[in-house]
Amino acid sequence: MMISAGLKEKIDNETFPIMEGKRTGNYVFEPSFASAQSGSAKLGDHQVVMLTSNNYLGLATNEEIKQALKQATDLYGSGTCGARLHNGTTILHRQLEQRCADYFGTEDAVILSAGYLTNVAAISAVADRDTLVVTDQLNHMSIVDGIKLSGAQVRIFRHNDMQKLEYILEKNASFNKKIIIVEGVYSMDGDLAPLRTINELSKKYGASILVDEAHSFGFIGKKGRGVSELLGVEQDVHMRMITFSKSLANVGGCIATDRKTATYIKHYANQYIFNASLPPAIVAGTLKAFDLLETEQWRVEKLWRNTIRFRKGMIHLGFDTMNSSSPVVPIYVGSDEINMKMTKELLAEGVYIATAMYPAVPMNESRLRATITAALTDDEIDFALKKFEKVGKKYELIH
Repeated sequence: MMISAGLKEKIDNETFPIMEGKRTGNYVFEPSFASAQSGSAKLGDHQVVMLTSNNYLGLATNEEIKQALKQATDLYGSGTCGARLHNGTTILHRQLEQRCADYFGTEDAVILSAGYLTNVAAISAVADRDTLVVTDQLNHMSIVDGIKLSGAQVRIFRHNDMQKLEYILEKNASFNKKIIIVEGVYSMDGDLAPLRTINELSKKYGASILVDEAHSFGFIGKKGRGVSELLGVEQDVHMRMITFSKSLANVGGCIATDRKTATYIKHYANQYIFNASLPPAIVAGTLKAFDLLETEQWRVEKLWRNTIRFRKGMIHLGFDTMNSSSPVVPIYVGSDEINMKMTKELLAEGVYIATAMYPAVPMNESRLRATITAALTDDEIDFALKKFEKVGKKYELIH
């Protein structure tokens, strides 16, 4: 295999902590699971409690969803083999877009093949070099990449710092096109965006708002429509983004917005125009998951009970959960090296939890990142807490 000398040198000399983990045997990424993921899953030849899965409502193993997938495969085959604007649209795709629009109370919705692509498509299509995009410093990489592709003028404000946000908007009032982009729930810290204040500032300075509700859709707000609903600003948000890979346990995403904006995205977003459409089976499974989301409220209640049980247990043990107020529960570690060692030891003890470290977060500000689900049992949560106590004491995070 041919590789240029300069590229080989760059790769060989990379020293960030993940590469060090490879060299020292502490690499903890991409474990290969051998079963479906519920409250626990099979990893190798043993079961582990799943503390990192975006299967928030526990739908990933639901029999009705699996049956919907099978039936759609029999009817439509394995895929459309085309992009949406040509042969890649089925009746099911239209139904899902209408379902999303009805759910969020918007005129229309655009569905894409991945949640990541959804943010990239919406931002890169709507924003341009004459647009000011004001973005929270902790926004997801899909938002960062969408802004880069758009060529927009970008200003970054400190996380949830409303004074800094207003300062930026005031200093850049001359821009005719302005978009504020935030997440409803932040995926690394688990806290909420102050959308009431953001909405007030957007009106004061004439800016649109895009809210990424990926980690809040399905279980925050009376109807599960996210932080925008919870804080009563839904009618003022221009675009709301959700993924289907979390609460709906499938894959893909959508932008819920007005009809003109949706049409604009479909004809100006490369990620929509040139990308293969979602397989019809996935669309059918997502539609069924929507049915269950709206009819089985017990899933939301169980998710919050589990979240409170786990977070209270961790705080009682002495861990720093970084003021999380959602099912995303970070556990602050600090040292990247210790983080990897703890992750590996917890896995050996029968607990799987993801690590968030540089470059996903600042160097030596790493954390373990739990995403609590309705699939967990009380026994599984208590088992995990005992293992955290053991490993946390070993590395002197708790006493």
